[in-house]
Amino acid sequence: MRTRFWHSIGLLASIAAGAGSAVAADLARKAPPPVAPVFLSDWAGFYIGINGGYGWGETKFDGPNGLKEKPKGGLFGGHAGYNWQYGTVVAGVEVDFDGADIKETAPARVIVTPGVPGILGTVTTKFDELATARARLGYLVLPNLLAYGTAGPGWGHSVISNTVDNVNGSGETNFGWTAGAGLEYKLWDRFSVRAEYLHYDFAKENHNTSRIDTVRGGLSYKF
Repeated sequence: MRTRFWHSIGLLASIAAGAGSAVAADLARKAPPPVAPVFLSDWAGFYIGINGGYGWGETKFDGPNGLKEKPKGGLFGGHAGYNWQYGTVVAGVEVDFDGADIKETAPARVIVTPGVPGILGTVTTKFDELATARARLGYLVLPNLLAYGTAGPGWGHSVISNTVDNVNGSGETNFGWTAGAGLEYKLWDRFSVRAEYLHYDFAKENHNTSRIDTVRGGLSYKF
């Protein structure tokens, strides 16, 4: 009787051990360890592209006239750059150039002698060229979506005309800085589209100070 009892206990223990091993093996098959996403280095390299958009700004003139203009209009041009990729971080450099038609014509009264009514006329301010050389630093929100910030030197060419003393097309070169941010989405292996905002802040030139803001869309091709 005692021998039969211990034999039964041993049989139950063997069954329990076998069932436990089977359950553990089944769980191991059903719950594999999570696999981290792989970001391929497909953003690195040289690229060129086109861009276009809209710009608006403000130009303040020093002196007793106190003239302030707010030019606005379209722009179109191209860009080129190079990217390096470190996992989900993308860094690069970029240059761009835009032909622009950002302008405004405003009435102005030019005061020649303080206390004496000035001469009434119009003043036209136009930015016809914009360019930058910028660094870019971004993060891959998704493998195909890059969010980035950018900053660097900025350059612009403006033309000022007025009907008061018949100054027609007085050109000025403006130097300063630019900064902004954008999103770039990779459509295919070599093509990407972008949307970005840039702010240009130009130092005082010939008694005026100018600032320009732009929003642009672009298409790039990576070699």
